[in-house]
Amino acid sequence: MPVTFRYARYDEYPKAASFLNEFWAKDHIYVRSKPLFDWTFNRRSEWEDDTYSFAVAEDNDEFVGILGGIPFTLNVYGKKSKGVWIVNYVIRPDHRKGSAALQLLSTFRRAPYQACIAFGINPATSAIYRVLRGQVIDEIPRHFVVLPGATERMENLLRLAYTDWDADKIKQVAGLYKATEIPDLAGASAESIPSDWDSHQWPEFAAGMVGADRNSDYLKWRYLQHPCFGHRVAAVQDGSRTGLAIWRVETIRRQTPEGRQDVDRIGRLLEFLPASPKNARDLIAKFFQELTAADCMGADYYGYHGVTRGWLEEAGFPEVRPGADSRAIPSRFQPLDGKGGGIMSATFLHEGIPHCSTDRSSDWYWTKSDSDQDRPN
Repeated sequence: MPVTFRYARYDEYPKAASFLNEFWAKDHIYVRSKPLFDWTFNRRSEWEDDTYSFAVAEDNDEFVGILGGIPFTLNVYGKKSKGVWIVNYVIRPDHRKGSAALQLLSTFRRAPYQACIAFGINPATSAIYRVLRGQVIDEIPRHFVVLPGATERMENLLRLAYTDWDADKIKQVAGLYKATEIPDLAGASAESIPSDWDSHQWPEFAAGMVGADRNSDYLKWRYLQHPCFGHRVAAVQDGSRTGLAIWRVETIRRQTPEGRQDVDRIGRLLEFLPASPKNARDLIAKFFQELTAADCMGADYYGYHGVTRGWLEEAGFPEVRPGADSRAIPSRFQPLDGKGGGIMSATFLHEGIPHCSTDRSSDWYWTKSDSDQDRPN
């Protein structure tokens, strides 16, 4: 019988989890956590079918391929349409010849989606996306900062991650990202999403940006309703405007023969939406103060948006620069792993939607929290 394509029913989670475990990654978080799988692939405000937004290829009642889809509202300079992030794209080895992979992709690369985005592709598979006329994007830029007084903690982290480094090299790399001070906060601040976010604040941001629509419904779903992580909100006023940052604490753990051992704590900044350069400095001041209170050694941030990246750097949160040593900042912390960490992407965009890039002129507001890149390991 020919291979057929459809979306997984709710009662087929065990079957999808088994396929993920065998052909995607053994003991993957979607295998271990049905609540996270449900949260990711059953967002009812964006998916109308009475199924998971999780496509399957089927042959004689057996899954032979899967492709997860995470639908979202796409903002293009204030205009709304539909987009989808695609994840967990794999075909069973005995079905990789033929058109199954292309047909599976077509379950989401279709109307009404104006943008189909693969965030976090394997560099070895990037040629496939180019053949399909997708745009392959360089690794998402990363920023990293070590708080004042935490340099020795950073040196210890590097020593554990790179056992072949000598003391001089560890000190040199740790010093590249050291913050000189924790600034005073000038503006009034809060720890919640502003009540006028949808009516006034977000529309001002949206008019100059491209990416997932960050209205309050999205922010509440993505952060306040997350089944695994607890997130913290920082809002700082700037006249009639309010800048917003959202982050979480992550415990750094290393793998030992006895199991995972706690090493330190770090902040993962996931949203950074300042209203002005001054507001960026105030947001970072509040963020650094909260990091200190949470006993974090520092923080990181991933994002494509050129203007906010520039303001972030000016506020004392430097970008990780190219170069073998300066880029050797671990990005996987559970367990601690010094290998890799760069995140490439590919997009299929309808005509009229600007391409994303790593240039400082990029209008795409796209962070590591988009798609499912920021998830438990």
